[in-house]
Amino acid sequence: MRHFLLLVLGGYLFLFISCKKYDPAPAAFFITNDQVSVHTTTAQGTNSHKITDLWLYVNGQFQGAYPLGSKMPIMTYGKNAKIDILSGIKNSGINEKSINWFIYDKISFDTLVESGKTISRPFVFKYNPAVKFLWQENFDNPNGFSLIKSPGIQGSDTTFKIASPANSFEGKSAEIGITEVNHFARLESSISYTLPPGNPNVYLEINYKATYDFEVGLTANSNAYKGALVVRSKDTWNKIYIQLSDPINTEPVSSTYKVYFLLHKPNAETDAHVWLDNIKLIYL
Repeated sequence: MRHFLLLVLGGYLFLFISCKKYDPAPAAFFITNDQVSVHTTTAQGTNSHKITDLWLYVNGQFQGAYPLGSKMPIMTYGKNAKIDILSGIKNSGINEKSINWFIYDKISFDTLVESGKTISRPFVFKYNPAVKFLWQENFDNPNGFSLIKSPGIQGSDTTFKIASPANSFEGKSAEIGITEVNHFARLESSISYTLPPGNPNVYLEINYKATYDFEVGLTANSNAYKGALVVRSKDTWNKIYIQLSDPINTEPVSSTYKVYFLLHKPNAETDAHVWLDNIKLIYL
């Protein structure tokens, strides 16, 4: 009898495992992106971007963040699915800080595709209509620029000029340089801007390349420079989104700030250069 019971129990266990193993997978299809871009109006400036991944929501539920070019699985269970796609970036250019870039609106659509199929489509993002554009500078204005040399910085012989076509990104770009015998170069916005305290969604967008690391930050006066980020050198053009909430809320707090760029090389052996384009000071 004991052996009979063990045999019966073993049979039930086998059937249970077999059923679990061969349960059919939920109906699903896949979406992949063949192109990711940003559409801007004339008032919003450049459409250059550094979107690195796509955040997928299906029927309001977060499914995951997928690097560009990945297949994104959509579980449909044979029903119509509401799909939301949000853009993702590296916050302040830091690889470990991937965030949903709420500055761009999400892309939403309803669809039902046959299970197992893969569809490829472009994703075109737009700025959230609530985004405030405080300052933009693309260096294309023939009447002058809103970025100037900072006054009174010791040990500085800042060169500030329009870059050669070979060193430009879109249209015209700016070149900031330091000669061999000097160590510092600092430029800042020509006017101050009111930035909302306590708001984490204040950012500076820039396109850049640089032979040395350089600092980006805020200043309320010539004696109070508060760094936001040290941007690492890069020999090809790059895009970065720099979060400014820390310097905004660090003492001494001010109601208005200028944005500054500081280039500092540790020795006098070589020249140093930073190229800038498409500066945008924004918040949501």
